Amino acid sequence: MKKIIAIGLFFLFSPLSALAEATSLPVKISLPVPFYWEIPDGVWVPPWSGACEEASVVAVESYYLKQPKKIVKKIEAKAVMSPLFKIEDRIFGYNSDTSGSEIVRLINDYTSFDATLRDNPTLEEIKAELAAGRPVISLHYGYDLNNPRHRFRRGGSSYHVMAIVGYDDSRGEFVVNDSELPDGIDFRYKYGIILSTLHDFNHQTKKADGPARVIFTAPKMLAKATGSNRIYLVRDNKKYYISNPLVFTNHRWKWSLVKSIDKAKLDAIETGKSINN
Repeated sequence: MKKIIAIGLFFLFSPLSALAEATSLPVKISLPVPFYWEIPDGVWVPPWSGACEEASVVAVESYYLKQPKKIVKKIEAKAVMSPLFKIEDRIFGYNSDTSGSEIVRLINDYTSFDATLRDNPTLEEIKAELAAGRPVISLHYGYDLNNPRHRFRRGGSSYHVMAIVGYDDSRGEFVVNDSELPDGIDFRYKYGIILSTLHDFNHQTKKADGPARVIFTAPKMLAKATGSNRIYLVRDNKKYYISNPLVFTNHRWKWSLVKSIDKAKLDAIETGKSINN
């Protein structure tokens, strides 16, 4: 009997029990992510007719900048999204049908949050990100979302990008910002539909037939030591000195993101190359 009690106490107070408790997820999450309709003027013409990537990116960026949850009005939406088209034209040569890796580059270099690709994500992995307060950008073969309000044609690329902003276990549904729809804020799709339609854009075939892939997001870390004016970008366990204030303008980074941290903690981070432009 003493042995059984001892075993029971071991599991009760062991790290495994603590881990199980720490990794249990809420049954419902809805993050306050603003919504951008990809065609603010209501007209399906380039570059807006292919702007689901940009609409999803600026929605998540607005969330990390702590802007209120709302349907963003036309003038503001155009002002925020338009610079991304110009950046994409400059660094990619186009602004439509950008792949997951290209979206990650755009986010990391030119927005106020960070991103990483995740192949073959599981339901629990996506839910864990959302439960941690981090929206997920998902890449789809949009035709198979089976949404009659979408404009995708079977013969086209049918590439669609959305921001997953929550989930609801009671209904087995993800909550998304679907920029294809003027009222796509907090739109719902079944778990199975989202997971089965995940496909990155394939530049070789010009179709959304690439790997099942999503983009995990996180706040961008810009830091300086307390009492110092030297600002660093901290990413992947390295710090990169920002040598010129124009870097903030060139990369669309917000000064409000800069946090003061203990000098010893900052010094302990490995130093990478300086960012000069």
